Amino acid sequence: MSDRIIVSHGRWRAGALIKRSFAAGLIISFLSAVFYPALAGAIVADTKHNLGFYSPGMVKSPDTTEICIFCHTPHSANPEGPLWNRTNSGATYVVYATDTMVSNTGQPTGSSKLCLSCHDGTIALGSLLNLPGASTSGLLNVEGADAGKIGSASASHIGTDLSDDHPVSFSYSNAFPANAEIHDSSTLPPTVKLDSGVLQCTACHDPHGTDFDKFLVASLDSAGLCTTCHKKLYWYADTPVHSTSTAVWNNTGTNPWHEDLGATGYADDTPALQGCLSCHRSHGGAAGMALTKGVNPGLATEVGEEWTCLSCHNGTVATTDMTPYFNGMKFYQHPVMDSMKYDTHQPTRPVAGDPVREDTTTLDLANRHVECADCHNPHGAKTGNHTVGGPNGNVAAPNLYGGWGVKPLTWPANLPGAIIDNTALNYTIVDFDTTTPVSDKLEGYMCMKCHSAYAYGTTIASTPEVPSGNADDSLGVIQSDISGDFNPNNASFHPVFAVGLNQPIAGANPNWGVGGTLTQTFRYVEFTGLEVDRSGFYNMTHTSKVTCSDCHGSNLPTDVKGPHGSDNKWILRGNETGVGTSVNFCYNCHRRDVYGDNGYIDAIGAFANPKKSRVNHPPGLSVTSPFYDSLGVYTGNNSNKFGNLCLTCHGGAWGGDDNGATPDTSIYLKRLQLPGEEYKDRILGVHGSNIGDDPDLIGDENLSHRMMNGACVQSYTKPTTTSAGSIVFRAAVPGTDKMCNFNFGTVPIPTTEVNYDY
Repeated sequence: MSDRIIVSHGRWRAGALIKRSFAAGLIISFLSAVFYPALAGAIVADTKHNLGFYSPGMVKSPDTTEICIFCHTPHSANPEGPLWNRTNSGATYVVYATDTMVSNTGQPTGSSKLCLSCHDGTIALGSLLNLPGASTSGLLNVEGADAGKIGSASASHIGTDLSDDHPVSFSYSNAFPANAEIHDSSTLPPTVKLDSGVLQCTACHDPHGTDFDKFLVASLDSAGLCTTCHKKLYWYADTPVHSTSTAVWNNTGTNPWHEDLGATGYADDTPALQGCLSCHRSHGGAAGMALTKGVNPGLATEVGEEWTCLSCHNGTVATTDMTPYFNGMKFYQHPVMDSMKYDTHQPTRPVAGDPVREDTTTLDLANRHVECADCHNPHGAKTGNHTVGGPNGNVAAPNLYGGWGVKPLTWPANLPGAIIDNTALNYTIVDFDTTTPVSDKLEGYMCMKCHSAYAYGTTIASTPEVPSGNADDSLGVIQSDISGDFNPNNASFHPVFAVGLNQPIAGANPNWGVGGTLTQTFRYVEFTGLEVDRSGFYNMTHTSKVTCSDCHGSNLPTDVKGPHGSDNKWILRGNETGVGTSVNFCYNCHRRDVYGDNGYIDAIGAFANPKKSRVNHPPGLSVTSPFYDSLGVYTGNNSNKFGNLCLTCHGGAWGGDDNGATPDTSIYLKRLQLPGEEYKDRILGVHGSNIGDDPDLIGDENLSHRMMNGACVQSYTKPTTTSAGSIVFRAAVPGTDKMCNFNFGTVPIPTTEVNYDY
């Protein structure tokens, strides 16, 4: 019996049987059970941590059948751990760092340091303080490893760069409640162990073996292990689409899953089953980017950010392939896939307990960028677009749920026509945490966090240029500040944050007929179906509110909604009505047969409903008007370089100093950004207008009325039912003018063409 025991626990060396003490084996077993109680019910012998001769793994020693000896010794142990039998590597580690953590991560300590004595790959697995048998120290032979060490090609290799690994050796107890997105340590299950409040490798892994792969203490399925500690805002309470999606990989392209969960094989893996692992890796994720797992297929490098999203949203898991919107197949796009902007999205947690957001300093000109997560929160986003039209048509869509924006603390109340921009300078955070229409959960506030002084700063030098340039393709024109464009105190604005100002009384225009309201000029009245079926732009009336994405999005109506990319400048949508010029997106809401466009003449040789607008269109001219001449090279929609007839008179003005020439004094061309600063090139678009009159012209009206600061308009004299008016077009040289292709001169507007006063 004694010999049989010795053989089973011994080793052969040079043909000789080396005996060891049975009593010593009992001592090791007893001590291990004392210091690692989990061992009593674990089967470490059947795991890869058994490096002895009978190991089930490929990495093992031919010189011993012992198991515990690779970590523990009863005598002369390393004081770093419980009877620890290994030397420390002495390595200095690059630790995980992010601005979203509230506890500092230092050099590994405790059990993490012990784990790394093998897994950092710096010292041999057989480098023990006490070898089995008569030897007291030295190097035990271990085969199947890279020179006896865990090599970099091994999945078990962690290395000394821990910046792409889940943080360890930080005070979990101090992290809560400052970080409200983790559970209180007192509520953690007993399988998740902290070392005196410090999170170490052993919080997730039991080195003596578990019922789960990779020595994990719980299942990874459906975010099971991750959510024992992490309590991500929105993830469970609000059932976001990523936590419930049953979409599967179609087996084309790159496998989006790096772990096989659920049943054997990837066929059953879904975002709901993958949970956190749909986007993150606990080891080998993108450094400093929340351990996201995006891999750029062109470079085969881990860059996180958009590639994390596009690993599924490339048509292989999600239905829609989003890559064409960002990879140059659209002429104009939000530059999500700009390789020069990798790792520039830097979320922070500036206030303890707050959700993760980006600070103004990471959105400024030096770090200007756009990533999927700037608009969509993957932990909160739901399925669905916003409802177009109606009183709540400006509310953020379900697919923006969990996102955030900024709201002006006050809307500057400058008088219409003031030459100083009425842009907001102070903002408050708005979280999109409800799908119920609320006054400040507006899509426009999300856009404002990047397209306003919140990101630009307050100086001209910090304001970014328009990436797609001016209407004539010239560069150097700077972006407008939408807090000033859409300011409800302006003389005119599109109703992004408030109902529009053009609200004549019912029956003001006798030509409106049944209904008697301004809605007669919107496509709303074209709809002939049941009232409950009214949808899309057919739901847009004169009292509706709108979102930025009602105008900005793909040029094709069949494409996915949202301002991702377009073949039209400034990521503008196209005309989706099926009639008129494709670029004239204004007719998505406004009726073409009321305002007309290039060459539009009805069957009897006149404009169909010219009297439904306040002033007959075309204003002051007959059907031969160059406005509507379909044959003119520089007329009709070609009258301005926007290619959109409406912008000849409305919006679309370019404010600038002719690329550095002496500034023009005409206010219609210029606006002062801030007191004491220079006039700069700026597109004064159809967002809204606060532009005053031309001081050189007596009797001129504020051009901001009805956004009359068009591409070609210099001044406007308001007509009424008792007094005539006129439009004065500025002199234009089509070859050099920034906006105009035609000079219409002065167009009188007789009282007979005015259908109601305002």
